[in-house]
Amino acid sequence: MTIFIPVLLICLNGNCEFMQAKTYYRDEVQCRAVLEEQKQHMQNVSRGKSEVLEGTCIETEVKTTRGQTL
Repeated sequence: MTIFIPVLLICLNGNCEFMQAKTYYRDEVQCRAVLEEQKQHMQNVSRGKSEVLEGTCIETEVKTTRGQTL
């Protein structure tokens, strides 16, 4: 099964942090929509002062311990 994990990179006042969602998505379009919402939220929280605000959906294949796709 392929899953997509939204991840943001935000830099503010010379400090950079990665932010990973606790939720994953099975659909890339849904992941990107959630990512855009989070980017907008962080832009509002930082009052437009973020030096870098980038994001992506990390795609990964998840398998069971038996090697079978979930």
